[in-house]
Amino acid sequence: MNQSNQPNTPMNPINIENLLSRMQQEDMRNKKLMKGVFVIYLVLSIVYALFLVVNPDPDLSLIDRISGLCYVFAFLLGSLYFRREYTMYKNMDYTLPLMQLLEKTEKRYRFFSRKWLPVTGVVVLINVGISLSLWHRPTMWNGSTLERMIITEAIFWTVMFISGYIGYLRWKARSYPIWKDTKSLLDELKDETS
Repeated sequence: MNQSNQPNTPMNPINIENLLSRMQQEDMRNKKLMKGVFVIYLVLSIVYALFLVVNPDPDLSLIDRISGLCYVFAFLLGSLYFRREYTMYKNMDYTLPLMQLLEKTEKRYRFFSRKWLPVTGVVVLINVGISLSLWHRPTMWNGSTLERMIITEAIFWTVMFISGYIGYLRWKARSYPIWKDTKSLLDELKDETS
């Protein structure tokens, strides 16, 4: 049975070397992921700026351009966020004293934290962009603007909920064992020093 799945008891203490090894592997994986997503978001912000904001096509309405601006801001905010996350993983110092390293790791692998605020901004801006581009097109669906709004929002937030749940399952499988062991060891060390 994998050490990360075993309960932490006096008979089964956390192996610090194993935890550090898992932490470094997951950090390396996350660093690559953050770099890739940063590049995608940066490219998307340029693409949307070119096609929906600065494009001289007279068929693009003001609402299309505002919608495009929402996408550009969303992807720029996302690229800044993922660049910051990449830099954090890249500059992670594993030679810090154990207590500091564990505190940083616990914050880094915590599921709910303030680090998600920029991501929330990205989601809201994309929602506004999609909503603007769909609500003013009566040919998209037969029905009133209110019906189009409800359908658009229901689909968008369902997709976001499913994406968030998949993200949670991924965190539970990959990051939770590291967070749980880090938190347990941190609590243990704090108890010993108090």
